[in-house]
Amino acid sequence: MRAKIRLSMAATVLMAMGALLPSPGVAAGAAAMPQPVASGFDSPRGVNFFNGKLVVAEAGHGGTNCIPASVSNPLTCFGRTSQISWVNTANGSHTPLVDHLFSVAEFRGPGPGEALGVDGISARDRKLMAIVGVFPQAFENYPCAAGDSGCAADVAAATNEAGALLAVRSNGSWHKVAGVGAFGFDYTANIPNQEHDSNPYGVLAVNGGSYVADAGSNTLDFVSNGGHIRVLHYFPFRNDSVGAFPTDEVPDCVVKADSGLWVATLSGHLYRVHGTSATLVPNSLLHHVTGCTADRAGNVYFVNMWTTPSFPTDHTGDIVKMSDEGTSSVIASGINFPNMDAVGPDGNLYFSADSVCPAAGITGLCPGGGTVWKLALEQESNESDD
Repeated sequence: MRAKIRLSMAATVLMAMGALLPSPGVAAGAAAMPQPVASGFDSPRGVNFFNGKLVVAEAGHGGTNCIPASVSNPLTCFGRTSQISWVNTANGSHTPLVDHLFSVAEFRGPGPGEALGVDGISARDRKLMAIVGVFPQAFENYPCAAGDSGCAADVAAATNEAGALLAVRSNGSWHKVAGVGAFGFDYTANIPNQEHDSNPYGVLAVNGGSYVADAGSNTLDFVSNGGHIRVLHYFPFRNDSVGAFPTDEVPDCVVKADSGLWVATLSGHLYRVHGTSATLVPNSLLHHVTGCTADRAGNVYFVNMWTTPSFPTDHTGDIVKMSDEGTSSVIASGINFPNMDAVGPDGNLYFSADSVCPAAGITGLCPGGGTVWKLALEQESNESDD
């Protein structure tokens, strides 16, 4: 069994237990205040529209099978608590589209752990593409007690689903397209100054396959519909990251707009990708990006999970709009650990928040659990580009 699992931004979010601040704010000139859509999610991450309905990826809360802290440091537990849920935007109710998917969480003290499960989701051609975090090698040879069928099922899920790209249909059936996490972990084995790691996090479905941003291997991959994986670009350690947090790039979102294909990182860097090359494009409003989406007018919307310069701070997240001309502005701020976003068919921007919180909530930080919000946008033929 591998001793080390790095959960990327989920493991780095040291949740500040300060007083609960007011609802998310909005920048001058923006269309409206963000409005709550639904709550009670279990570590919500990706949001998207599938067959015209809102779906939310919930990373879950790990499980009861634990790698001891003396081995993995911190205590790491896994199970099948991740799911993808349909959301009724009229009344806030939500029901599983598919559940009992792989989830892993790290526990650094009392209370909920930081989880990864299904993270990015992207709909195209009557399928919802979903990427699951981490890599299966971390759970090799995990010892289950004799006759413990639940543990055996959890280990089977870890083997099959950790790091997997899944294709989900509207009836809840799904199949594995490719083992991106396993591929990324092997890819990093001999790269100097690169952690031996993989954590596929963001996905964008396009004609012929899906782009995947791997926050652990620091790569942008393309996965064909037939399951072939190709590394388009490796994002190396940057000298200007010395003393910053995180220290490496951590690419975790990919979006296609009229201006091209973009990748943003947890280090706050933005790249325009041309084939297998990537050009750094300065943007002072990007800090710790975890999500991005585009509308049909060519605008791109980036989610800063937090905006303080070093370790994560609650209620500092914001959303940055980059116009087709390249100008940027903050359109909502003061958000509690937002994560990913999508433009809906109604012209609203939907985003997950309280993304490090379990469904039961945390007093003083996120009492309603994970949440989803919407923000009205200036109408410019805004429709989802996913």
